[in-house]
Amino acid sequence: MKAERDHEYYQVFARRKAEEPLQHIGTVGASEADDAEVFAYKLYDQWRWTELFVAPSAAILQVRRPA
Repeated sequence: MKAERDHEYYQVFARRKAEEPLQHIGTVGASEADDAEVFAYKLYDQWRWTELFVAPSAAILQVRRPA
């Protein structure tokens, strides 16, 4: 397990129904990906999600800059 100071931020994405687009619903901080999964589930479980994803913020690539 990493030291607490080594935590990183994870972006949380979800969809309520399979036919709906994936949407960004928030951010969690965690030392490990497994912890980020648990934190995201606990923080955002008030809705019934069909799918819930976490991704390290550093892994998100900006494809296009806003105009």
